[in-house]
Amino acid sequence: KAINFLRDLRDMLAGNSRSAVSRTVKWDGAPAVFAGIDPSDGKFFVAKKGVFNKNPKVYKTPADVKGDTSGDLQAKLLVALSEFSKLGIKKGVYQGDLMFTKGDVKKEDIDGSSYYTFQPNTIVYAVPVNSPLGRQISRAKIGIVWHTTYTGNSFESMSASFGKDIASTFNNVSSIW
Repeated sequence: KAINFLRDLRDMLAGNSRSAVSRTVKWDGAPAVFAGIDPSDGKFFVAKKGVFNKNPKVYKTPADVKGDTSGDLQAKLLVALSEFSKLGIKKGVYQGDLMFTKGDVKKEDIDGSSYYTFQPNTIVYAVPVNSPLGRQISRAKIGIVWHTTYTGNSFESMSASFGKDIASTFNNVSSIW
């Protein structure tokens, strides 16, 4: 069975699969960040996981962020508040993994080629500088991978859906990857 599995895997990777094959990419960022419209007052916010507390912890102004956070987290949430407000979110709440803010991206030489690297969690990501993705990252002030949409009339009643093409519903903003 193991040998047959490996042969099938080899065939699939070579493009010789007998059936349709799909793939996904798992991005592992940190921290989890939420952005959306507060259903209680219709205002844009960003948040940490406290968004679904009994008393939701959301940040609608830079003063809100500064009053509750400090250090690197505060700096990242301030960028998130400024940049994600440009996405044109009309309703709902979106969750994503923060991949980087501008200062996290370094330019490195790896095996004779130039890469942008960043490490939001345990994995170091390396993107060729001269690739389309590299050019996007070089322009970005913040990078996030959106993965969950929440809908409902209150934070308490929201339901989650996963895996939708979330980013395509937003305004295209060059400072956000």
